[in-house]
Amino acid sequence: MQTTLLGLAIAFIIALIAALVGPYFIDWNQFRPQFEAEATRIIGAPVRVGGKLDARLLPAPSLQLHSVAVGGANDLGKVRADKLDVEFSLSSLMRGEVRATELTINGMSLDLGLDAKGRIDWPASTGTVNLGSLAIDRLNLTGRIALHDATSRSTLELNDIAFSGDVRSLAGSVRGDGSFMLSGTRYPFRVSSGQGPDGNGTRVHLNVDPGQRALAIDLDGVLNFDARAPRFEGAMMLVAPPGQKGKGNDPPWRIAAKVKTDYSAARLDQIEVTYGAEERALKLSGNGDIRFGATPLLHAALSARQLDADRFVAKDNAKDNATEPVRALPTLRALSSVIPHLPISAQIELASEQVMLGGRPLQDIAAELHGDDKSWSLRRLEFRAPGATRVSLSEASEKSVSLDRFKAALSVESSDPEALLDLAAGPRRDRLSQPEAASAARRCDRGA
Repeated sequence: MQTTLLGLAIAFIIALIAALVGPYFIDWNQFRPQFEAEATRIIGAPVRVGGKLDARLLPAPSLQLHSVAVGGANDLGKVRADKLDVEFSLSSLMRGEVRATELTINGMSLDLGLDAKGRIDWPASTGTVNLGSLAIDRLNLTGRIALHDATSRSTLELNDIAFSGDVRSLAGSVRGDGSFMLSGTRYPFRVSSGQGPDGNGTRVHLNVDPGQRALAIDLDGVLNFDARAPRFEGAMMLVAPPGQKGKGNDPPWRIAAKVKTDYSAARLDQIEVTYGAEERALKLSGNGDIRFGATPLLHAALSARQLDADRFVAKDNAKDNATEPVRALPTLRALSSVIPHLPISAQIELASEQVMLGGRPLQDIAAELHGDDKSWSLRRLEFRAPGATRVSLSEASEKSVSLDRFKAALSVESSDPEALLDLAAGPRRDRLSQPEAASAARRCDRGA
C-alpha cells in the first residue's frame, strides 16, 4: 500500500514539474493553424496570428500572442493588436466559466466604418461564444480607435489611448478610466456601462475631465444598435470651470441638454445654457438639432424672459449693479473670445423679452450668430430701447467673421433721442457728459 501511495506521489510530482517546465520546451507556434481555426469558430470572424504564440498551464493558465488581427483582409471594420497577454482563472475554468484574471492588449488598432445608412461595417458574428459569460478582472489596453464615416468622408481618430478597468460581462458591463489624444490635446476620461432598462440596450456613462483643456464632458444614456446602426438617447453636459489664477479670468459656463441621436441627425431638447458665476449668470434655454453628413450643421434657438447685463458685468464688491452701457461693452464683447469654436457650422438664434443695461430695459431683443471651427459672426441684432427707439443691425458682408469688428447696416428709429442718450450715459451721469454720451452712443452704433 505504501509503495502504491509513494508511486502516485512521485507521478504527481513528475506531472507538476512537466506542467511547469514542459511548456518552455514546446514550440507552441506549430499549433498556430489549430489555434486560429478554433478562435475563428468561437469569435465568428477571421483570426490571424502573425507573430509568436506562447502558452502556460501553471501557476495559472496563460496565453501570449503577437501581431493578432481579427477581421478579413478587405473588411473596413477590423481590430489588430501588437501583443495580447491573457491569464485565466484556473478555478473558473474547472467550473466551466470563462474568466480572465488579467488581460493586457498593447498596440491595439481598431477601425470602424459607418456606411451610408449609418451601419457599422463589422463582420456579422457567427461565433459560438456567449459574450455574457465572459468576465475580465483587470483589463489594460493601449492603442488607437478610428471611426470612418462614408457619408461625410471624414474620420474621427482617438490616439494614444491608455485604459485600465474591469469587464464584468462583455455583453455590456465595463468600468474603468484612462486618457486619449484628440487633435493634439489629451483628455482623461472615466467610463462605465451596464444593461439598459428592461434589458434593452446598454446604459453608458462617459465623463471626460478637463485635462489640458478647460472643458468637461458628461454623457449618460442608453445605446442601442438597430440593424448594426447605433442610436443613443440620454443627457449631455458641457462644463467650463472658472479660469484659474494666472491662467486667465474667463467666467465659467455650462450647457446641458437631452439628446436623441442616430447616424443622420441629433435632436437637442431642454437645452440650458448658463454663463458666468451662478449669482450673476446669464441663463437661456431652448431646443436645437444637429444635422450630420457631408454638410453638418448645428441649429439652436435659445431664449430668456429677462437677462440682467448690469449684474453680469458688475464687480463682486460693486455697490450699484447699474453700469454705463458703453463701459459694459468690452465685457459683453469679450464673450466672443470664450465661446467655444465648433468643429461644424453653427447657427444660433438668441431672444429675450428684456435685458437690463445701464439701469434701463432693452426689450424684444433678437440676435443671430453664425460660427465654424475658426470664428463666430453676428449676422443680425434687433431690439427696442427707451424713447420708443427701434434699433436694427444686420451684417453687410459675408466675409465679416469677427464679433469685435464687422461691417453692418444700422437702422435707428427713435421718437425720443434724449431718452436714448440717457441710456448711453447710464444712471451715473456724473461720469459722462452729454457730448461724451452722444459720442459713446455713436461708437456703440458703429459696433466699434
